[in-house]
Amino acid sequence: MAEGDKKVAGVMVGALVGMLVAGALTGLVGLLWVQRAYRNARSGWNLVPVVVAATDIAEGTVVTFDMISQRSIPEQFVTSSVVRPDSAADVVNKPAGAALQAGDPLLWSQFDEKRVSAVLVAARDLEAGATLGGQDLVELNVPGKVPLPGWARVTEREQLGGRKVTAALRKGDPLLWSHLDPVPARAPVR
Repeated sequence: MAEGDKKVAGVMVGALVGMLVAGALTGLVGLLWVQRAYRNARSGWNLVPVVVAATDIAEGTVVTFDMISQRSIPEQFVTSSVVRPDSAADVVNKPAGAALQAGDPLLWSQFDEKRVSAVLVAARDLEAGATLGGQDLVELNVPGKVPLPGWARVTEREQLGGRKVTAALRKGDPLLWSHLDPVPARAPVR
């Protein structure tokens, strides 16, 4: 082989080895990047066991062991308000404060028997401008911290008589003080 051919062959071999090394390094960097992205994507998705409804449970139904089961959900969705399996006995034989569908995680607030507020909800559809009467409102017991400060309570029923509704309400909608004229239609006589 001639001297020039040896140089060309050396350059070709060097270029081939260089491309193989560069390809291997690129592949290695790509593999490490994919593994890192995979770890980041799975972060917070470790499964943690929680107590869930095994069947649909109506509001007020006393929960039994056969109505609940255990399921694992990602840890990022598990807060201190979720019932864990080691505490399942604490919710058994207590009434459910809210309707649950099969698979729903049980929350401590759904079994808070101490805090139940009686609020008023629309007994029928009410148009904006309608004057409230006794037949237009019904009592509803809501558990926990569900009622907001602006919700009309059963204890405030007398203050609602004769007020006009400023926003349309559908049957079952909670009555908010912001839904009412600030001044009752029948002002007290002095």
